Amino acid sequence: MTSRKDFQVIVVGAGHAGCEAALACARAGVATLLLTINLDTVAAMPCNPSIGGQGKGQLVREIDALGGEMALAADETSIQRRRLNTRKGIAVQANRFQSDKEAYSHRMLQSVMLQHDLDILQAMVSELHFENDRLAGVRTIAGEIWRAEAVILTPGTFLRGLIHIGEVRFAAGRAGEPPAAELGQALVDVGLPIMRFKTGTPPRVDAATIDFSTLERQDQDDETPPFSLWSSCEQRLPCRPCFITRTTAETHRVIKDNFGRSALIAGRITGTGARYCPSIEDKLNKFPDKETHKVFLEPEGAYSREYYLQGLSTSLPEEIQNLYVKTLPGLENARITRPGYGIEYDIVDPVDLYPTLMSKSIKNLFLAGQINGTSGYEEAAAQGILAGINAVAAVRNQPPLVLDANASYLGLMVQEITTLGITEPYRVFTSRSPFRLNLRMTNAEDRLSETGFRHAVVSQQKYDVIISRQKMIAELQNKIESFTSPASAYRNLLPDYALPIPAGTVSLAQLLRHPDAELAMFKGLFAEIEQLDRLAVLEIEARIKYAGYFAQQHKEFELKDTMRAIKIDESFFSELPDAISKEARMKILAVRPATVESLAAIPGVRASDLTLILLKLRRQQRDRECDSR
Repeated sequence: MTSRKDFQVIVVGAGHAGCEAALACARAGVATLLLTINLDTVAAMPCNPSIGGQGKGQLVREIDALGGEMALAADETSIQRRRLNTRKGIAVQANRFQSDKEAYSHRMLQSVMLQHDLDILQAMVSELHFENDRLAGVRTIAGEIWRAEAVILTPGTFLRGLIHIGEVRFAAGRAGEPPAAELGQALVDVGLPIMRFKTGTPPRVDAATIDFSTLERQDQDDETPPFSLWSSCEQRLPCRPCFITRTTAETHRVIKDNFGRSALIAGRITGTGARYCPSIEDKLNKFPDKETHKVFLEPEGAYSREYYLQGLSTSLPEEIQNLYVKTLPGLENARITRPGYGIEYDIVDPVDLYPTLMSKSIKNLFLAGQINGTSGYEEAAAQGILAGINAVAAVRNQPPLVLDANASYLGLMVQEITTLGITEPYRVFTSRSPFRLNLRMTNAEDRLSETGFRHAVVSQQKYDVIISRQKMIAELQNKIESFTSPASAYRNLLPDYALPIPAGTVSLAQLLRHPDAELAMFKGLFAEIEQLDRLAVLEIEARIKYAGYFAQQHKEFELKDTMRAIKIDESFFSELPDAISKEARMKILAVRPATVESLAAIPGVRASDLTLILLKLRRQQRDRECDSR
């Protein structure tokens, strides 16, 4: 740690967004200071101890392609690896890794500590510092002023954070840590548009008090590729299984009998929570007829005795949590080690942001993570790296980076929160993008690494490796697509696989399009398959298996472009397609847009909903043309 007090960029908060932002700035060669309330909780995992999942796994790969750290940290500290949705389409397939939460935090702290041009300091920021009406740095609660040309705020849930456990509430950023009350008030005072959101956690239980013999077990999928191109497939920590149990009628009775003691149900929590991740009491209140809910038991670490009860987020009192946890099969004797809680916190309305994540109200102030109303480690980290890249561009007076919403989930997320606004914590879903077939987990480098290299966060050495890898992938794809052989040769090559092989001369691409076919089956034909990493193998499979879908998707995009200006008659709203989602139907009927372009911009209208509506409009258009003849 140097004694200087002038930097080019200051990052406030060392969570997942803050670490990626600070590393991006420093790797681009900018003198950076990272300030955090507690050095022992850098990149902490206060919620579920995992990285990835549908949509989120794609974000982790995009972070890696842009030169970030999350994918590497997730690989090196994983205790279980799974690739989700392998029986579904490539667009929704994604890695999800259980992490050792303590190891992950230590691993990220090490990266920050060792990064050249990056200093880290334990201090609590109380306000922004201005000189001559311009942002000039930050002031700490101890009165120190740290100057910089740009500031990135990544305070997570700490801004005037308030924890609720039943009738008890107290100020905190998360359990055991103080809130950033002064900074929260300072942002109000400078005129930023503040909103109030809510999230929560479930109880943790002692593994020694769980009867695992009665639970459904989930083990690792050993064929799951690493998140990062720069990781080995070898795991450093012992594997740990996850388990599944389910709520019972008695669980529901205990919770419903105590609805009035829930801070959420009783109205003591005023912040808005996420519909897709409700507390257990919220689930039972909104879906009273549902007989059971899944509960996932996830280990907190390789050597930890604690299990996280995913699906039981709550703001009920501790004694009620103890009662209902014991009604779960396998947890009859469970002992809670940490109670669940709800937490309210301030966010800044992200409509106040440019798509660079710079504030429209205060020049050179960048915001990333939960302060922008998003939820999740992955969403935060992705915003962090974008904010870091653009803070560097600001201090160097270079053009900023604005990512195309059609080319990345990061670009889509930023476009949606900064232009459409949000009414609840935002989470990335693959269904949000009509281009999701192109936004595969396996092709992140094709989409983003050149951008990372141009902005100096991907090194020349790494970029050279990526270019060489992309060339190998393209060459092998071309070889496979042009390869044909007699059926007998394939049968000799694949004696252990039950693939239907047509008679005569057969193309390898045709065989590979079979749902049960994998590229690894044909390594006897192409030695290059063994030389490629697992992500590259999956990418070649995707390009060949889904070639027809890519062509169809291109036609659909052309159709949408030609129809965007079409006006929608009022009568259309009484006959919306039956298959569109309930959320889309509700929001479309509330807005009643006049054109297809306006309809497509409504938050909550998914790509699949839009396709159904376009097809119906197209049929109506053709019917009118026929009638006019």
